Amino acid sequence: MAGNYDPSFAKEVFDNVDSGEEIKMCMQCGICAGSCPLRHEMDYPPRQIFTLIRAGRRDEVMNSKAIKLCTSCYRCKVRCPRGIPVIDVMHGLAHYGIKKGIIPRKGTAAFGGEFWKMIYNIGRIDEKTLPLKYNLLEGLVPGIKSTIEMAPMGIQMFLHHRMKLLPERKIKGIKELRKMLDKAKEMGKGGAN
Repeated sequence: MAGNYDPSFAKEVFDNVDSGEEIKMCMQCGICAGSCPLRHEMDYPPRQIFTLIRAGRRDEVMNSKAIKLCTSCYRCKVRCPRGIPVIDVMHGLAHYGIKKGIIPRKGTAAFGGEFWKMIYNIGRIDEKTLPLKYNLLEGLVPGIKSTIEMAPMGIQMFLHHRMKLLPERKIKGIKELRKMLDKAKEMGKGGAN
């Protein structure tokens, strides 16, 4: 863990991670960690992540379990006395890791990719097809095993009218939705440069 202080990683985060500049305002009170329902699962609480960033500990931050766990409950953001958007920073670090090829949330990224493909193709989510496609990303045998494990939940969703047996149809106005999504993607690429 010992090493020389290197401010270049902090500057990299401040310049490239969503709300990265906000880290400078952290007063290390620990309210974010105390508010987090997954604090016991984290290797580093958010305030320690911020300290590691300032200390230039790139590998520890980018490979941290903590940046993979955020469930977007917003407790940290609401309770931070400095108004730091902790959730945005944690998600920003995870997205930056994906962009840099570290992929801290491989499963989440894969699920998100399948989710957005389905939105783009039909304009809605097909509750039976999305998990199946996601499960099969790991391969045929693990995919079938995961699908079988999820079957009781699928049956309950069907019984409660949350899932249909027939495939979902494209929404009306799918072309307009795709134009909006394409424009948003184009704007996102422009903003990343």
